Amino acid sequence: MLSDVAEFVVRGETVEGEIFQPPDWAERMCAAFAGTEAGRGKVYPDYVRPIVADGVTSLVIQVSLQRDNAGAFEMIKQFIAENRLVLRSGRGSRDAEHTGPLRAFGRDRRGSGRNCK
Repeated sequence: MLSDVAEFVVRGETVEGEIFQPPDWAERMCAAFAGTEAGRGKVYPDYVRPIVADGVTSLVIQVSLQRDNAGAFEMIKQFIAENRLVLRSGRGSRDAEHTGPLRAFGRDRRGSGRNCK
């Protein structure tokens, strides 16, 4: 399912078109994976990062998280499914130039008209 993408984007929007709340959900998700370093304070992992895409808070997930921390990846999958969030392939993926519907863990989460670029 994710073998042909390097990362995917979880939009803060449900498949029903509603904006997901709270507005800082992506930052909270990243904080759950953050560590600390002396002199730097909180450090977010490379696997997850919050972004704002087309005015919608979103979360970029590196697919390599599945290999390196299967438990964290499973937690994110469950979060996406429970909240019925929209997915799309991210930058660096082989299909980034022509993003189409991305199968979301066994089910199509959106139609092709719901893409964001």
